[in-house]
Amino acid sequence: LGVVIVTAYTGIRTIQDAQTRLYQEDFATAVDLLTLRTHENGVRVALLNMIVLTKRPDQEAWHQDIKERGKSIDEVMQRLLERARNEQKLLQKLEELDAIRKVFVQTRDTEVIPLIYEGKIEQAEKLALGIQDERYRNMRAISEELGNEAEEGARIAVAQTEQTARQSVRIFVIV
Repeated sequence: LGVVIVTAYTGIRTIQDAQTRLYQEDFATAVDLLTLRTHENGVRVALLNMIVLTKRPDQEAWHQDIKERGKSIDEVMQRLLERARNEQKLLQKLEELDAIRKVFVQTRDTEVIPLIYEGKIEQAEKLALGIQDERYRNMRAISEELGNEAEEGARIAVAQTEQTARQSVRIFVIV
């Protein structure tokens, strides 16, 4: 009876820990990375709309969308970096992503958007479709890679939980 109790407790505790990690880390990271990509895509669309539209109020509306999404992106990045503080590989990739993102934001806010408001659409377009597009693609590639890794981590955690459950059942049968 003691062996059964210890086995049951150990198995249940292992499964609970795995589920907690799965939900609080792997799943949360995957969701945040998806949210990040969604907002980055939205920023890209808003910026391109600012370039295409000629009326200042329309441009300002899209600029406001960029600002709001930027705040959300900052919050998501902060959560991701905080969650990854103990996982060196993930932290390095997130820091790389954040560094590219900061340069992207800097160029967008200090060069591209002012050019749009000044009516220098060709120059803004050249920046947006040149170096900014390259940065955007780099950010997207890194976030997709990290999202895939988070999904793989979740899959592995589920597989380990299933293995622990099967092992506990075997011990029960043997006892």
